[in-house]
Amino acid sequence: MVLKPTPPLRLVQPGTQLPSALGAVKEASDAEEAFRLLQSWCQSWAALSAPADQVEEELLQGGFEVLRRLLDENVRARGVGDVGHAIIREDAEGETWLGYRRVHSREYESVFGTVPIDRRGYGAPGEASIHPLDEELNLPDRRYSYVLQERAVRLAARGPFDEATDELSKTTAARMPKRQLEEVVVDGAADFDAFYKARTAALPPPETTGVIMVAGVDCKGVPRHRTAEEREETQPVRLGSGEKRTKKKMATVASVHTADTYVRTPEEVVAQLMDPNPPRPQQDRPKAEHRRVWASLLKSKDEVIAEVAQEMERRDPHSRKIAVCVTDGEEALKTRTETHLQKAFPGVFLILDIIHALEYLWKAAHAFHTAGSEQTRLWVRERLLQILRGGVSRVVAGMRQSATKQGLSAAKRHLVDKACDYFLKNKERMDYGYYLALGLPIASGMVEGACGHLVRDRMELTGALWNVEDKRAEAVLKLRALDKSGDLEAYWDFHLNQEHNRLYQHTWKAA
Repeated sequence: MVLKPTPPLRLVQPGTQLPSALGAVKEASDAEEAFRLLQSWCQSWAALSAPADQVEEELLQGGFEVLRRLLDENVRARGVGDVGHAIIREDAEGETWLGYRRVHSREYESVFGTVPIDRRGYGAPGEASIHPLDEELNLPDRRYSYVLQERAVRLAARGPFDEATDELSKTTAARMPKRQLEEVVVDGAADFDAFYKARTAALPPPETTGVIMVAGVDCKGVPRHRTAEEREETQPVRLGSGEKRTKKKMATVASVHTADTYVRTPEEVVAQLMDPNPPRPQQDRPKAEHRRVWASLLKSKDEVIAEVAQEMERRDPHSRKIAVCVTDGEEALKTRTETHLQKAFPGVFLILDIIHALEYLWKAAHAFHTAGSEQTRLWVRERLLQILRGGVSRVVAGMRQSATKQGLSAAKRHLVDKACDYFLKNKERMDYGYYLALGLPIASGMVEGACGHLVRDRMELTGALWNVEDKRAEAVLKLRALDKSGDLEAYWDFHLNQEHNRLYQHTWKAA
């Protein structure tokens, strides 16, 4: 007997168009029938013969329609919100009789699709209508549900607006055009400042967190559209060295976190920064606790640094922690951090980021040695060790003496003098040996990282240009800051509560 091979179970080839599950479901009169039709479709010959991915996609679309009908039935079962023949609105000016009754319709765009809602409106000549059903359902001012809005702001905070609209259309049955998505994002960030001012009770008790309160402030450029005057300027065909066609607006970036002390020696730090194969540290670096990062294009440096001081006070209201602020050598940041932070924390340590100091050493080294050579590395290593031991003045004197003895050219001498001037200007913030002995951080890695993952990775996407004077760019930075700080979920609950208070602030009673 000859055995015949078993025929393949897949009777429909990949790419073959299946009968639409959504089309079958739309023939139903209610949600229960819609589910039965979807179940029948799933057991049909076509579905049983199709690849799983095609069935899955069809079930997704059909399932959305079943869920949309369930939501629709839930809303309809509540009625139109009829509370009587009239209502009386109460506010600061007294009571207003609203006796004009009319059923108004609106559309509610849910993640399952559009749900029409009929609700009773109570009004009077010259008065805005009140819809009791809107308050009962906590409907948003816009047609888009809060569930859909939350997905939109998360996507827009993490990637381009176009990609966010595409992702919503693929993963939901809703449609939100790009312009409306941008407006939702701006609205969604409206309570950012209020959230952080009000969240003191949600912070962990100071005694349960690390003994150091670390702050960082820096700036990062955001590519912007040219102004009308700049567009009228003639652009060169070929740019000169260092020139860029894209103009930027500086965003002020801030970070605050707590941590435990981490005592190290200058030799250990130099080995980690300068040696090809540094030894493993004797102890693990303490992790940053309850990190918060944020940035602003519209607020001044003074405003952002004042917010840093406020955030530090919320976390340590009795000033019992060691307060530290690490920044680069920009004079404006230095002056402002001294003004705002020392007022709140008189004993705050203002530290120059060692990485910025190291960059100046590398530039000066190229005046004496060939870039990339082992001599250059050893020259930088030796002077970095001296600086970390507290010998800033000796390093400056030695560099200038060597420059004079070697008769450097004007260009090379400029590199040396620039580094020396930078070190002397910031000398009082470079007592690294003392900082290390106390276990304090000497690098602004947290805020430097925020400049990258908070600002650059979203705002400098290829081809991105922002109108930094409108609210879109600022809103994206706020929502992205919430996301990166792990506060977006808590913020959204706070935002919905604030929205409810704004939309339904008038009290009323049935007449």
